Amino acid sequence: MPESVTSLPPGDPDDKEAISFRSLELLKARAVREKDHVVRREALLTLAINYSENEDIFEFIKERAVEDSHYSVRKAALQELARFWKGNPETLPLLRERAIEDCNYEVRRAAVKELAENWKHLPEIPELLRDWAENAGDKFVRSVALQELSRCWGKSCCSLSFITDRVVKEKDSFARAIAVQNVAKYWSTEPAVLQLLMDKALDDEHYAVRSVALQELAEKWPSREDILPFIKERAVKDDHYSIRGVAIQELANGWRNEPEILDFIRDRCIHDEDNMVRGIAVSLLASLWPEEPGTFELIMDKAVSDEHYSVRKNAMEELAKTWHKKPETLHLVKDRLLNDSDNFVRITAVQELAKIWHADSGTLPLIKEIALKEKDEFVRDAAVRELIDGWQDEDIKKFIKKFA
Repeated sequence: MPESVTSLPPGDPDDKEAISFRSLELLKARAVREKDHVVRREALLTLAINYSENEDIFEFIKERAVEDSHYSVRKAALQELARFWKGNPETLPLLRERAIEDCNYEVRRAAVKELAENWKHLPEIPELLRDWAENAGDKFVRSVALQELSRCWGKSCCSLSFITDRVVKEKDSFARAIAVQNVAKYWSTEPAVLQLLMDKALDDEHYAVRSVALQELAEKWPSREDILPFIKERAVKDDHYSIRGVAIQELANGWRNEPEILDFIRDRCIHDEDNMVRGIAVSLLASLWPEEPGTFELIMDKAVSDEHYSVRKNAMEELAKTWHKKPETLHLVKDRLLNDSDNFVRITAVQELAKIWHADSGTLPLIKEIALKEKDEFVRDAAVRELIDGWQDEDIKKFIKKFA
């Protein structure tokens, strides 16, 4: 039987020491030679936890942080070095080196995070991160340096001019988005910041940055008269569907009591060219305005008439969740099961019937009929699955045997 590396049997102390040594050597061998990187990583973690006082293990893990072929092992090695050997004078230089030189961005990001978290008391660390945020050749290092500056040092990490410079000059969209969040978080009272974010929400070349800028405008400046019209305009005119989706979500969440917002969301539910935006509008109407006259009828219409299956599916799910007590809803779900052109919608109809209307007298016969006669194999399989999961009586068990 293989020797355990996690426990030692009772016995003579000399025997225990010998077994412990063999266990240590076995773990080191696994951390280097095992083909599976998960096993190598677990062996390395066990070494770090159980032998943190061993100088040889420090040297061993330091080597694996550079030499292992898999990024997850190198990343774990760096994290363990920062955890157990923070005070060793060789650990900090190694992390600084790996933050720039490792070939994998996950390892580089991890190294930056460990530097910020464990050596934040050193004045040179925020200075180093500011330099990386501006000048590092790797976009992942620039972005994580900005994140960590904000997380660990807040407003004191940088000047306004430094952050606005990153908002304007940073080439990577993710790093620009982080800079936008930081400038809004710490300098929202500065007059120039509002205009900067409006410019980014309007003109940034990447939709992710425009999206973040729009969200920050809605959160930080909701009382300004020009913000609501600006977001409404973006909800219609931005050429990227995700921005329009974010815009209507911000309008609904921040200005739902404004009289024109309900009609605006209804209009987007009907007229936006993208199915995702129409689907978001359906969900907003159902969750925020379920009692308003016309909401139920509009979502009923979208469940039948929208050109995209995802909107019809979403509308049907919202009807089942919010208006399941209305007889019209049950009728619609049955109709979609039988008549919708898309099998995803019909599968959802089967699932909603079994879940919401399990006790209705017409549900079981209809699902059995679908299981027997449906031509689409995926809808048929969904019906069989609902019968298996939802009805345990002997008649159903006999019925199910037909499909074995």
